[in-house]
Amino acid sequence: MLSVFRSNTNNWLMIGVFIAITFVFVFTFGSWGGGNISGDLPIAATVNGEVIPMTHFRVQYAQTFRTQTMYRPGFTADKAREEGLDQQVLDRLVRTELLAQAASKRGLVIPDDELVKTIQERFFGKDKEFDSEEYKRVVNGIYNTTEARFEQQLRKELLASRMEEVLGDAQHVSENELKDNFLAKNDKAELEFLKIDPSFWKSQVKDATDDEVKSWVAANKPKVQKFYDEHINRYRQSKKVNARHILIKVKDGASDDEKKTARATIDGALQRVKAGDAAAARLAKPEALKGGEKERLEKEAADNAFAKVAEELSEDSSKSQGGSLGTFGEGAMVKPFEEAAFKLEKGQISDVVETKFGFHVIKVEDVVPPTKKELAEVELEIGKQLVREDAQKIEARKLADEALVELKAGKTFAELSNVAIVKPPVEGAPPPENVDPLAPKIDATGLFARSARVVPRMGVAPEIIELAFSTLTSDKPLHEGVLEVNGRFFVARLKSREKPDLEKFNAEKGALEQTLLSGRRAAVVETFAKGLQEQARIDRNPKLLSSSM
Repeated sequence: MLSVFRSNTNNWLMIGVFIAITFVFVFTFGSWGGGNISGDLPIAATVNGEVIPMTHFRVQYAQTFRTQTMYRPGFTADKAREEGLDQQVLDRLVRTELLAQAASKRGLVIPDDELVKTIQERFFGKDKEFDSEEYKRVVNGIYNTTEARFEQQLRKELLASRMEEVLGDAQHVSENELKDNFLAKNDKAELEFLKIDPSFWKSQVKDATDDEVKSWVAANKPKVQKFYDEHINRYRQSKKVNARHILIKVKDGASDDEKKTARATIDGALQRVKAGDAAAARLAKPEALKGGEKERLEKEAADNAFAKVAEELSEDSSKSQGGSLGTFGEGAMVKPFEEAAFKLEKGQISDVVETKFGFHVIKVEDVVPPTKKELAEVELEIGKQLVREDAQKIEARKLADEALVELKAGKTFAELSNVAIVKPPVEGAPPPENVDPLAPKIDATGLFARSARVVPRMGVAPEIIELAFSTLTSDKPLHEGVLEVNGRFFVARLKSREKPDLEKFNAEKGALEQTLLSGRRAAVVETFAKGLQEQARIDRNPKLLSSSM
């Protein structure tokens, strides 16, 4: 593409193109960094044999990170690592590569003039003469890549976008779909309700005797089994270890000399902590000590104790706690670290372990063996909880039934007689103080649409949505039964209904169509990309695989 620009250096519109690119990319991404414009390219991933350069990954990561910091105050590098931002960025680059490859297989191309036109439209700059030497300097120096690689990546991104356009252009939204969507979003209802949480009676119901629980368990074996299966993590714990570590960091793209220096440091730390452990072991056998050996070993053990060495050398936030990571189970650490730690016995020290963060030495302070409680061991414990919950539900249901009787007799929610019910304050009055948050409460949803997934103040409740729009009417606003939703009881009445204004449909149809098409196009592209990924050969740089540490 450079030749295209050279042939158009007298065209004022083309002159500013790369000046504009420089401005936008530098101030958006910063330097690519870490590349090698003359030799082998550090790789973030390969997709069907095509390389995603580490330099390109870093540009995209920097852009994404800066965008997050703009919209999320306090977003830090640690937070980015915790959320797996590196994995998200790499996944996005893999997706782009897959779409670009699919576009090429289908004969889609981005010719030079179209690429130039696209760049011109996106990054139009001031009227300056195109300088090929300046272009080289910017691409080689700031982006740390070659002109060919730079232009190739731009083509791939445009090819991926073209593939998305082809997929999206095949999508259609019918008139009936538009109208149904309009009606669903503009058909609204508001409910007034009494919410009753059985937990309110937790301290009021009496515990059953052991004999009563045993009888209940014998008669309710399926319920006990179901509870056990749904809460299996409460009764089965995998192996855990309590460990310390010393970390010497190695940054991405570190030179061989930097890696050698880090390795020498961690090797020295390993020698020290092993010497400290050996000295401590000798001190444990005082009968074998000779002369002034005790004092020498005490000093060596103290100077080279794992915690002390970690405090001195480790480049991790745990150094202030002597490298302590506390107790953790499987999946909490990056894989190489976890595998090394879980192979150690109590008191053992690992050899040097390499992860995406750098070099580690690990010492396991304690091993918590896996635990497993069979159903027979805990069925009485489960039975006590379920019997208590049943008793609470009986009280809650009793109050709901009493309230429903009063409402059917013509009372308003505000006139309900049970003193435990928290009622809305009189207009202008302050809200009541010291109210139990679990107490039965009268409330209202506010208007919500038929297309809503969550009913305000009631939760995810499709049955409530169905009730509000299909059963309750202004003539018969009170639901004649007690509703049980998400473990709570509700007595509900239609408070108001707002019907769609069909005259607004034509005015809003265009915007609604774009919204629906956008969602549909995104969905079909995502499905297409997922299918490509399932069939692709993808090798990711293991140092970019996210995990917490």
